[in-house]
Amino acid sequence: MTAADVPAATARVVAIISAFNPSSTLVDACRSVVGQVAGVVVVDDASTEKAQDHFEACRALGCEVESLETNSGIAAALNRGLERARALPSPPEFILTLDQDSVLQPDYVRRAIDAFESARAAGLEVGAVAPYSVEGLPSRVDKQVGGVVLGVEPIQSGLLIPMSVIDEVGPFREELFIDAVDTEFFMRLRDSGLAVVLAPGTLLAHALGSRYSPTLFGRPVRFRGRSVSIVRSSTFRYYYIARNRVVLNRLFGARYRRWAVRETLLDLRHVIIVLCLVPGRMRHLRLVVAGWKAGVRGQGGRMPASVERILHR
Repeated sequence: MTAADVPAATARVVAIISAFNPSSTLVDACRSVVGQVAGVVVVDDASTEKAQDHFEACRALGCEVESLETNSGIAAALNRGLERARALPSPPEFILTLDQDSVLQPDYVRRAIDAFESARAAGLEVGAVAPYSVEGLPSRVDKQVGGVVLGVEPIQSGLLIPMSVIDEVGPFREELFIDAVDTEFFMRLRDSGLAVVLAPGTLLAHALGSRYSPTLFGRPVRFRGRSVSIVRSSTFRYYYIARNRVVLNRLFGARYRRWAVRETLLDLRHVIIVLCLVPGRMRHLRLVVAGWKAGVRGQGGRMPASVERILHR
């Protein structure tokens, strides 16, 4: 697809989708965005052979598929997509980052561009435009400035980012691998005085972990007459959640102490709930401890093989 195939505003955008062992939702994500942007780059983060049919379906929709030789994490995948976008004959003015399970509404990109232009007209320096709401998440609204809605700590998926901002603050931090990649990027935007604008009327359909209903003695746990249901991440991610919280606190905690304390306590609360209510408690605990130790030691990248073995015990 070329810029001539889409509206003038969205011809300024190339979408980058990171994917690792995706399901058919990757194809849904591609289908939702191909008509809204000048091009789509899907980065295969060393998925298994079973997933290749989905990548072929993306190619059939007009997407480019870039493949990493080793599983390198979401930040590395997005950065590979950035390199590909820069190498295009007509480099884009913006990139749009998406997860493999995110689906856009038909006018998402137009609304995001409109929000960017409105913010610039109001005198704001824009670091990124994010969805106004994300399915399953609380509001990210912070405040309004000149009628423009600003947000805090948006998730990575659905971000419209000017290429000039990437030039200014740098690409995504690859040593984080997964989890907190979006938060770390947001904090760099904050350090640079750049605003995150929420695009009015946008809703991002996005999968956030899985829900688990705990039981006690075979009966559902209830609170105030309702069955308790919690959102939990994939087991392996608790290593990265713990490790990357240490990394973020080291990078930004001195300048944003209140933020660091609040976010650390929120992570701790979530981990305690998981350890108390979710099966595989010792496995989760070992991963959290291993992640914390890795963060203290300053280790980055993919979890070492010694930690991966915890997953199979």
